[in-house]
Amino acid sequence: MSKLGARAALATVAAIALVAVFAGLARLGIPLSFAGARASVHGPLFVLGVFFTLISLERAVALGARLGYFAPVLGACTGLSLVTGAAVLRPAAALAALALVLVNAALYRKQASVHLVLMLVGSLSLLAANVAWVSGAAVSDVVPSWLTFFVLTIVAERVELARFVAPPRAAVRGLLLLGFSVAGLTLCGLLGLPSSERALGLLLALIGLWLLRYDLGRRTVRQPGLPRYAAVCVLSGSAWLLFAGLLLAMLGLPAAGPSYDAILHAVFVGFVLAMVFGHAPFILPAVARIALPFHRVLYAPLFLLHAGLLARCSGDLALVPWLRQAGGLLNALSLVTFIACAIWARRHAAPGHDPNHAFGAI
Repeated sequence: MSKLGARAALATVAAIALVAVFAGLARLGIPLSFAGARASVHGPLFVLGVFFTLISLERAVALGARLGYFAPVLGACTGLSLVTGAAVLRPAAALAALALVLVNAALYRKQASVHLVLMLVGSLSLLAANVAWVSGAAVSDVVPSWLTFFVLTIVAERVELARFVAPPRAAVRGLLLLGFSVAGLTLCGLLGLPSSERALGLLLALIGLWLLRYDLGRRTVRQPGLPRYAAVCVLSGSAWLLFAGLLLAMLGLPAAGPSYDAILHAVFVGFVLAMVFGHAPFILPAVARIALPFHRVLYAPLFLLHAGLLARCSGDLALVPWLRQAGGLLNALSLVTFIACAIWARRHAAPGHDPNHAFGAI
């Protein structure tokens, strides 16, 4: 994909994300009449139209073959189908997941490694979930498999970087076992076989603990500038994954309600979105040749994200609707603020800044 094509894809994702944000606010009961019609698809919009498309675009760049871009294109089509209500495009979700499975399989054939095994298993979980969703399954039925995809994909990327700190082989094998166990549990749930959401929560909590113990961020958080910022994003996101896992282990996962809201947003906002903030300075130069130099102002949206999520989860668990709404507003504001801060950082970059140098900091 050309630089122009990659930037067009990112612009499409940004537009879908904007609709998803407004749909989420409408879902919280904040009056936004123009977004109310999309409130019911707020979750799939973010999961499939935004986060999946970004991840698959990065994977396509890693593969370096044109066929790899089918996944992000189909992911964007899925997002557009949800925005426009065009049911004819909905099967794109299953095709997008299949395309990503093929990309990860091709990468594994090039270089077999633990992190690519985790990515492949995660994408297979996504494929199973999307096939079920396209076939009419409720979001609440497939969301554990969506969680599996994002958790395993992000953890796999961190495992790839963990080689610089050389975690014990037993720890890496243990993580691989955790990944297979998570995927197995969620697949059983999709197939209607005996499964345990509380066991899934415990496994997710253990993965969060693994990251807090072995991730490269434990070392780079002591360095100034971009390394510390990325490490703070990763470690704080891992803490939210630990929290979500413990909450799921204690409460289970109902089809809706406050605890459902708290668990899902702890993962998708606290874990996934924090990782997106932390990896953006590295991914944007690689994917779209857009430099995002580090500036301390980038901590502002990260603070808003965590403050908003803390308020939202507190409102959920304490049954305080206004606190939940305030948290949702802060989370929406964190996305807008991140874009504004990224523009500020680009305009105030030090002369001679090399965006490729950022890769050494992650």
